[in-house]
Amino acid sequence: MASIGIHTAAKLTTRRPSLHPANKPNQNLTASLKFKPPRQFPSASIAPSHPALPRTRRGSGESIDSRAKGGDPLARIDSWLQDSVPDIVKNLKQAPLLVQIYSGLDGGVRVETERAVPEEWPAAREQWRSGESKSPDGLIFVEELERESEPGATRAWGIVVQGKGAECGPACYLLKTDRVCAGLGLGFCTHFCLMKVNNFRDSALDQFKDSWLLQ
Repeated sequence: MASIGIHTAAKLTTRRPSLHPANKPNQNLTASLKFKPPRQFPSASIAPSHPALPRTRRGSGESIDSRAKGGDPLARIDSWLQDSVPDIVKNLKQAPLLVQIYSGLDGGVRVETERAVPEEWPAAREQWRSGESKSPDGLIFVEELERESEPGATRAWGIVVQGKGAECGPACYLLKTDRVCAGLGLGFCTHFCLMKVNNFRDSALDQFKDSWLLQ
């Protein structure tokens, strides 16, 4: 699991997601509390974040490394998310988020993060199909899971990652964020914990049930 500190002024509250295993990525789901054994991610730390932007781009000059090119599809999806999650955490105030991933010829990856607007997706999909614009090699959708009414410092987020090709069907992750005091006069810091799960509530997965990149 990854743990990271990001300075933020956002107010956080407590909620508990419902998770359960599923054999097929697009099947209807029901709530339970069973987790798939989490995939371990390395620890990391970064500098205080800048204010969240409506769209964040990271060009090939600041690319994710060559792990995202070739190799095992599931490992490639893990690599995309592992390296994108700091930008995702910085922009959670604007969730739901849509992250588009474009692979470069040099093995690097360009990442574009923006607020998800489902009403705009049909037009974008048509542009990809017609070749008017390049379709992304991967998509990441981030949505906050339903939270409990009691206020607190913890929030849970559902993440769906989808790559191009049938072998890169949707993979699901759980992201937990905690707001803690960074120290006297330093404001607050957001720590996160990321784990891979079999599946979670319909709300996040349904956003990608049409499998854009598989059509």
